[in-house]
Amino acid sequence: MGRAVITTDAPGCRETVEHGKNGFLVPVGEVQPLQEAMRRLIENEEMRTLMGQASLARATAFFGVEKVNQELLRHFELAR
Repeated sequence: MGRAVITTDAPGCRETVEHGKNGFLVPVGEVQPLQEAMRRLIENEEMRTLMGQASLARATAFFGVEKVNQELLRHFELAR
């Protein structure tokens, strides 16, 4: 969707974000870093826009249908 991301630095979440490029990783269970990340994005429209564009590019590169299909086919071929 092309949105800046704030997520926890935990397995399954951290893979979606390159900290400072398409969003922010915050420590699990820590409120202050989450508040700071939210404030930064709320107050900086240009940052939100640029991070959103980077998120869309990252999602397409890593999780796009072509990439996923290639990986599935590779795994099926290995399973033969």
